[in-house]
Amino acid sequence: MDSEAGLFLGRLVDPATGKTSAAPLLLDPDDLTTHGLIVGMTGSGKTALGIVLIEELLRKGIPVLAIDPKGDLGNLLLGFPDLSPGEFAPWVDTSTGATAESESRRWTDGLGGWGLGAPDVAAMVASRDAVIYTPGSTAGIPVDLLGSLTPPEGGTATEEGRDLVTSFVSALLGLVGFEADPVKSREHVLLSKCAEALFGQGRTATLEALIQTAAEPPFAAVGALPLETFFPAKERQGLVLALNNLLASPATAAFRSGVPLDVEALLGRGQRPRLSIFTISHLGDAERVFVVATLLAQVRSWLRRQPGSPALRAVVYVDEIFGFFPPTAEPPTKRPLLALLKQARAFGTGIVLATQNPVDLDYKGLANCGAWWVGTLQAERDRARLTEGLASADGGGAALGLLDRTRKRVFLLHDVHRKEPVLVETRWAMSYLRGPMTKDEIGKLRAGSPAAAAAAARAAEAAAQAAAGGAENEGAAPIVPKPWNVRWADRRGGEIASSHLYVRYAVRYRGAKGSSDEVAGLRLYPLDVAAPADVMEGEALTGLELAETAPAGSVRYAGLPGWLGPSTVKEVEKSIRERLPDKLAERLLLDPVTGKLSNPGENGEAFAARIASSGVDAPAAMAEKLEKKRRDLAAAEEAEKGRSMETLATGLGAAIDLIGGLLGKRKSLRVGKVTSVLSKHRMESTAESKVAELRAEVEELEGKVGAPDPARFQVVDVVPTKAQVDLVGIGVAWVR
Repeated sequence: MDSEAGLFLGRLVDPATGKTSAAPLLLDPDDLTTHGLIVGMTGSGKTALGIVLIEELLRKGIPVLAIDPKGDLGNLLLGFPDLSPGEFAPWVDTSTGATAESESRRWTDGLGGWGLGAPDVAAMVASRDAVIYTPGSTAGIPVDLLGSLTPPEGGTATEEGRDLVTSFVSALLGLVGFEADPVKSREHVLLSKCAEALFGQGRTATLEALIQTAAEPPFAAVGALPLETFFPAKERQGLVLALNNLLASPATAAFRSGVPLDVEALLGRGQRPRLSIFTISHLGDAERVFVVATLLAQVRSWLRRQPGSPALRAVVYVDEIFGFFPPTAEPPTKRPLLALLKQARAFGTGIVLATQNPVDLDYKGLANCGAWWVGTLQAERDRARLTEGLASADGGGAALGLLDRTRKRVFLLHDVHRKEPVLVETRWAMSYLRGPMTKDEIGKLRAGSPAAAAAAARAAEAAAQAAAGGAENEGAAPIVPKPWNVRWADRRGGEIASSHLYVRYAVRYRGAKGSSDEVAGLRLYPLDVAAPADVMEGEALTGLELAETAPAGSVRYAGLPGWLGPSTVKEVEKSIRERLPDKLAERLLLDPVTGKLSNPGENGEAFAARIASSGVDAPAAMAEKLEKKRRDLAAAEEAEKGRSMETLATGLGAAIDLIGGLLGKRKSLRVGKVTSVLSKHRMESTAESKVAELRAEVEELEGKVGAPDPARFQVVDVVPTKAQVDLVGIGVAWVR
């Protein structure tokens, strides 16, 4: 079919008979500058119509940027130039009973019925580039969305700058669960002002830069209010922490890597027409809104840098608009989409939207669409809502009578550029329609696409630049919420810094008679734990010094734990006080003479020297006292010796008397002499006790006056009590 006159979308259908005529439906591409809407229930052929429309645009050399919430548009890359069974084989679902041969034959016959064949498919494939982008995933080509807010011309002083910031901030706040109203939300106002401050410095408002600026804003007032009145620092920490968790989360890493969000590159930059498909079927609702809002805002910013044109130069296609353009709510996607519907025409760009849920669309906004394709609708409320929408469209009332004539693949076309509405049966798609693509299948398509390979190379280059420190704000540590202090420690001088809890403390070990010196210490415990109560259970690092500033050079930072916040300081401190004493248990030396304990890590010689120099008396007085005790000891020992001899003599006399009595040489025993012996023994015992006491005193004084012999020290295990441990300070330390 020669489609030089327009986009060959199908053939006209006679409303009276329902029969398809031989007359082709050729749509002037420029009609799409007034935008389009495709509506139809599941099974109506809506997706097939959208794919046919995109095929025709590419054949005309018009690039397409497509948003694919369901995963169907990846079928556009399944164009088989030879229509051979071998080309179909990897993509046929054999569980349905289909074979590569049957599908090849079905597609050849189907296209033949519309005057198309393998040469047409080959020409289409050869004439365009096609790439599937997967934000938040590496299945296709990842896209850096969190680093996409580059300064527009004129900053936020222009309408373009304000709208760009509003859309990005709204989507970002929605991603972390905050209210995103540009007027009512103080989080929105603060981040917008932070982005404005970054633009004023000529910097890109990356997520890292926004977090740092929000934590320590470079402005003192917001509007007429002081910053601390508008949004106190303590309350700002919740926003900063939420954004920091987003930055640290592995789940969002793919949003921060990949190719830059460059709309000009996505559309081909004047080279071969490019089909850029943004597949978001793998994302959650909030992530989808973030991606679509960010992308549409960038499209609008790009548009305003283009010259005006009455001819169609590009098309933005959204395969399922549900949730992005509701009649009452204001998601971040609605404002940029409405702006595009109102303004894109002047720049030669068309917006085509598709949905199977017409009841959930804002038809006041969709009144800007000049072309409506309406397929089969089953629900009465959908028919009623669509009737309302058509009635509000320019000239749409005449189309209402044809709504009941639609069927599968037959659509009512209301085009303001035509004299009257028509029924059209869509042609057979040149692309193989095999259903939604999985991430594995997208990866397989990526491997076989030269354009995708080139895009992947750009993504790898961007990642390498970021790893080498070429990305803006590379090396900036994640923001640590107040009141946590931040320090840095160099362990091995590595490129990656991990977060630790640093604990400064002072401890004094006590024994039965004495204690060690007070010892100050520093320990660092890994913060990569599930909860604050677990932070003391890791293996501590010791022997490091802390610095108050980050090290020079490129450093990449691991994430902070999600539980780290302003309110967890007390919980962590409680855990430290409970567990630190047990962690500080030590094996020490005990001097049995002085009762002193060694300090941790102190050897016997050093301990002995410290004891020798630790006396409280003056050295002369101590020496004089020692000499006096030595004299007393000598006298006591001499007295003890004399007492021992006297006791011995008395004992011998008593023994002789006793033996004589027993042998009958004497008539009676001398009791007094025996008593004297016992008394002598008691006196001797007292003298021995006195000598022992004096000897101990002399040894103690000798230990204090001179260095004791380390051989006398004993090894003991000592666990400090909570009262013996003082917590000096805690905080977060980045250790590399």
